[in-house]
Amino acid sequence: MAGKCQVSLLRLIRDKRLPKPKHHRSNSKSRREKSVYRPFKRRSEVGGLPGHFSHAGPSSETPATIVNCVSFDASACEEVSCISVAKIQSREEKPGRVTWIDVIGLADEAAIECIGKRYGIHPLLLEDIVHTHQRPKVEVQEGRLIVILRIVDPTAPLVSEQISFLLCGSTVITFQEKLGDCFEPVRRRIREKLGSIRTQGADYLMYALIDTVIDGFFPLMEDYGRTLEALEDAVDAGINSEVQQNVHSIRSELSQLRKIAWSHRETMQRLVNEAEDLMAPTTIPFLRDCLDHTGQVLDVAETFRDVAGDLRDLYFTALSQRTNEVMKFLTIISTIFMPLSFLAGLYGMNFNAEVSPFNMPETQSRYGYPLLLVVMFAVVVAMLSYFYRKGWLYQKV
Repeated sequence: MAGKCQVSLLRLIRDKRLPKPKHHRSNSKSRREKSVYRPFKRRSEVGGLPGHFSHAGPSSETPATIVNCVSFDASACEEVSCISVAKIQSREEKPGRVTWIDVIGLADEAAIECIGKRYGIHPLLLEDIVHTHQRPKVEVQEGRLIVILRIVDPTAPLVSEQISFLLCGSTVITFQEKLGDCFEPVRRRIREKLGSIRTQGADYLMYALIDTVIDGFFPLMEDYGRTLEALEDAVDAGINSEVQQNVHSIRSELSQLRKIAWSHRETMQRLVNEAEDLMAPTTIPFLRDCLDHTGQVLDVAETFRDVAGDLRDLYFTALSQRTNEVMKFLTIISTIFMPLSFLAGLYGMNFNAEVSPFNMPETQSRYGYPLLLVVMFAVVVAMLSYFYRKGWLYQKV
């Protein structure tokens, strides 16, 4: 696999009895502030002009647009940070060189439009790039290959970011929503001339970037696996409302992750089938490997979601069993006190024994009170003995 992303899951577990990894950075407040079910917001106006896009502007989540450029071949590598759009427009492609233009932040509409005009990107595709609610997909237009994927954000609850790839001749352009990505291993391979990336074409560079995005899901899935194991131990240990909330949260996130993995698998399948004319035959097997990785992520996400569902069912089963045990205990206590209440009520009736010999003659007995206590005690012992023989006072194995 290509270099792995340094992605860590913000732990869902807030129960102090559960183990927490050292890189745990979340808390209950951040979980409430960030929900898996973020409201969908379409940024284009209803009935607006097709191919026309607008952005909300710079903010903490949508920083101003930054453009970085890396150009390399087998013998040299040139890396420029924060390059101006004017230089990109006037830049001449050198034969035999591969160029990677990394656009970070989509707030600068003029810069995005200039890049689109420079590399002949259709306005509708630019609209899909800027409006970051797109489903992962592949588009081939006039010799240009567009791939839109989603990359998981290191700050969980599960938040995904749209990332777009454009292959145009010997140039690869990536469009990211915000700072921070998982492409540093690819940059290091380019700088240090590791592997064959410096001797390959732009199609191989695009594969390497896509492969890094997909490989970034595996550390996340490993963290989910460890979290599910901890939740399983917590469910077995006892009933806790925090555990139930965590199980529900992780199942919701796994459902969202499954949708992303499913879309990625469909996208990679289309990419393998439709990119044969734009990619070298030697690169297609690597894309098939990416397709296999997306299938693995999907399988693991489905398995973990089923495990989370089983944990939820196990929790409610344990809760129901505990409720039944409490009800059994209360029923036994009530059953024991029923005959005692009857005896106490019977001899609590104030009938005068002098009027008739049938009016509670026992109340005139010298030993009536202690005898009644003995009878009550005998009734309790007899009932407990009967319940024990029936196995109602202990859990049968």
